[in-house]
Amino acid sequence: MLRSLGHLPPVTITLAVINALIFAYGMATQTQHDIIAHYGFVPDELFRANSSLLSDSILRLFTSMFIHANIAHISFNLFALIYMGGFAERSIGIPRFILLYVVAGLGGGLLHGVVASYLLSSGDTLLIGASGAISGILGVSAALGDIRGYYWLAIQVLYVFIGSFTSLSIAFMAHVGGFLTGLVLTKVMISIERRKRDWRSNTYST
Repeated sequence: MLRSLGHLPPVTITLAVINALIFAYGMATQTQHDIIAHYGFVPDELFRANSSLLSDSILRLFTSMFIHANIAHISFNLFALIYMGGFAERSIGIPRFILLYVVAGLGGGLLHGVVASYLLSSGDTLLIGASGAISGILGVSAALGDIRGYYWLAIQVLYVFIGSFTSLSIAFMAHVGGFLTGLVLTKVMISIERRKRDWRSNTYST
């Protein structure tokens, strides 16, 4: 039992617990709507508002990654995180995993915000959820050769398609932006590591 626990990916589990606790707190205290209103990301406040709101908007871009609307929303995201996160975390290491998770979440939110504010005129709608960050982890897995990352992206695209015919509101571009951020940054890291190995090999060869 202790040996099994030792193999659990600590950051993936910690992120899942943090998201779950924030959601549980909001539901238990009946403050979920207030949490969403105060900590969700509003694209227009970043791209169209005055500079006095800039720091608050950037903070909201980060905090929105840990807020979910309902049970279905958080369940889908955390299942994807736990299912794919362990592989990515073990493959790239804890520091890089944390960095890519956060950067992918920010990248997904920013891409969504640009499209919402400048193309769809829906930049006043709140964005919440860990979808961008988790999609980034799927991108990491895909870049490392785990085809399940692409499968999960396809499932999310199907989820968005279904949502377009129902009352579900899904930020598709946040998913895409997060996935591409994770995919591209991981491939860049792989390329850098290969160059380092080649350099060391050439330096120490006789």
